[in-house]
Amino acid sequence: MSVVINTNSAATIAANNLSEANRMLQKSLNRLSSGSKIINASDDAGGVAVAARLSAASVRTQGAIGNISSALSFLQQQDSALKTGSKIMQRMNELQILYRDSTKSSSDKALYTTEFDKLKAQYVSAVRNSQYNSIDMLKAAGAITVTINEGLSTYQLANQSSNVSDSSAWAITDGGNYASHTGTTGVETVGSAGNLVLAVGGRSNVTIALDATDTMSGVITKINNAGAQVTASLTADGYLKLTANNQGESIIVHSTSTDATMTALGITEDTYDAAGQSDRSLAEIQSLATARAQNGADQGVLQYYSELATATKTNFEAAVSRIMDVDVAQESTQLARWNTLVQAGTAMMAQANGSTLSALSLLKG
Repeated sequence: MSVVINTNSAATIAANNLSEANRMLQKSLNRLSSGSKIINASDDAGGVAVAARLSAASVRTQGAIGNISSALSFLQQQDSALKTGSKIMQRMNELQILYRDSTKSSSDKALYTTEFDKLKAQYVSAVRNSQYNSIDMLKAAGAITVTINEGLSTYQLANQSSNVSDSSAWAITDGGNYASHTGTTGVETVGSAGNLVLAVGGRSNVTIALDATDTMSGVITKINNAGAQVTASLTADGYLKLTANNQGESIIVHSTSTDATMTALGITEDTYDAAGQSDRSLAEIQSLATARAQNGADQGVLQYYSELATATKTNFEAAVSRIMDVDVAQESTQLARWNTLVQAGTAMMAQANGSTLSALSLLKG
């Protein structure tokens, strides 16, 4: 090997090795001090992209967990309203039975009526019109949907509007008969075609198609043959009378096509609201029970979705950690290695720098 002065190859190589060892030592120090395996995007470009997507998914999942929690709070409040409504309806139903006791005086019945009317108003204001965060809980036109995961899947809560009636027109009465005393007596013909709908005691509705040329006797025959559990007849003074076949059941009457038919028969909405819905509290109790069952089912489903979302978020975070977080035990070993190499490189650099001194000794001789 030549003895030269201008070029010290050994020192250059030692300098390069020392520089690389020092760079890796600094990287280990940065990783351990920050807790992150990836300090710069250049450390793992693909890993940075994957970790960013997984982190975003984790944040979205946390949002879904929040949505589910809010929906559960909504359902819990809704169930409280339904529970209160059931108690009100039970008392209204009890008052209806007490009112029909023939041993009660008119003043007694007036007291029952007063309480019935107050409960009826309370049911509408405190139950049917109840809200959660300015959202109708029991009379909403559409069902409420809940975003349940980071993929924007949704779950639809049961729409309870059909299970909670507007009781404002209900009235307490002596029996289950429906008799109209408005309109024209003994009409010759109906005059306007339409569908008359009868419902008794919560049973399925029975629709009766009436022609414009039907006479009163023809209407009575159609009603009696329709299987609606209703007997139609004329009163002594010539008015249409509808009587439930089972004593104590109320009759609900309406039209699906035109009110002109009902007017011709002496039936008005006001009349049937006042007398025909008096026993609706019993049917409403069943509707509220159905609503509470649906509410409970929704709560159970959402709790499972919450558990799944929580587990999903945990898995996302673990995946990000495997990409981004430093393994302290492994990196500590690397730190010791690079620290040793830096010290060894520094020593060898000094040795390499001193190797050119031999050329000076030759020149002195």
